[in-house]
Amino acid sequence: MQNLDASVIQQNLFRYILAQVGPKAAIPAICEALHINKSSVYNRLNGSKRIDLDELARLVNAFSIPLEELLLPEFRSGLFRLNTVGRPFRSGREHLEQVLANFNHFSRAAGFRLWLCTDELLYFQCMHFRELALFKLFTYASINWQLPYTTALKFDPDHFPERDVYDSLMAPILNQYNRIPTVEIWSEGIYNNILKQIAYFEESGQIAGGGVAGILYEQLEQLCAHQFEMASEGCKWAFSPRKTNARAPGGIFDLYYNSMAPTGITLLADSQLLQAVFLVFDDPNFMFVGDTRFFQYTQNWMTNLRKKCVKISQDAEGARRQYFEHIRAGIRLSRNDG
Repeated sequence: MQNLDASVIQQNLFRYILAQVGPKAAIPAICEALHINKSSVYNRLNGSKRIDLDELARLVNAFSIPLEELLLPEFRSGLFRLNTVGRPFRSGREHLEQVLANFNHFSRAAGFRLWLCTDELLYFQCMHFRELALFKLFTYASINWQLPYTTALKFDPDHFPERDVYDSLMAPILNQYNRIPTVEIWSEGIYNNILKQIAYFEESGQIAGGGVAGILYEQLEQLCAHQFEMASEGCKWAFSPRKTNARAPGGIFDLYYNSMAPTGITLLADSQLLQAVFLVFDDPNFMFVGDTRFFQYTQNWMTNLRKKCVKISQDAEGARRQYFEHIRAGIRLSRNDG
């Protein structure tokens, strides 16, 4: 086994930082992280001064750099990091802060694009609506994380203990998602899980009265209609109850219907420098994989799967109408059964 080349690691480190924050902001940011002047930073950037272990640790922490990205390819072993291992979440806020940090981290990289395959509605897609987004957080807090405050809690968006996260974290996450170009592959029953969750919590008496369940169903219908419009235009924007031509332009929305292959929830983050795969495990918890070989394998899988799927965005009007009408029918049926 060959020894690690420290100079290559140093080059990768600063290349990563420059791509993440941009050349103009990188110098003062590195000065602040290492407590050194600009001249000393340039000496480290051009390789005339080697960084020591303490400086490496400071920069990795300051810029949230996955350490395996700095190593030579033969030392990468397909590292899987589950975000709840070692320290389970104590609140929904902790999880959302981590999600927003990941969006911010990758969105700074040039040429960033997100691929995602999913067989259920992703919760950041629900963030177009406050009540719907908070309900998804309630389901995670109650079912997956089993947070203490959910004991005997009935979901009420106006009294939900973590309702303040919508404006501070969920809206910014939605904004990042809308800005990023995405290639999305959806299965037929993408709304089925959230419809079952509404029915379950309503039947078990864990949704407050006053028409809360009805609001959730209504917002799902509005979300479906909004996603149909975005697919028609081939781009994303935030939902508004008032139709307007002044909406902010968003990222490309390239949507496909997968009718045959099971996918789970897989997200592939691609850019000119940063590449990673996020595998959802015990939704919404996720595993991060920074290994280049695994990224390439996943990229090939998604590319090949897309060839077998039906495009339903932009010009594919007939297939799009059929797909979304099926979703609308499922929402109405669930609402009537409730």
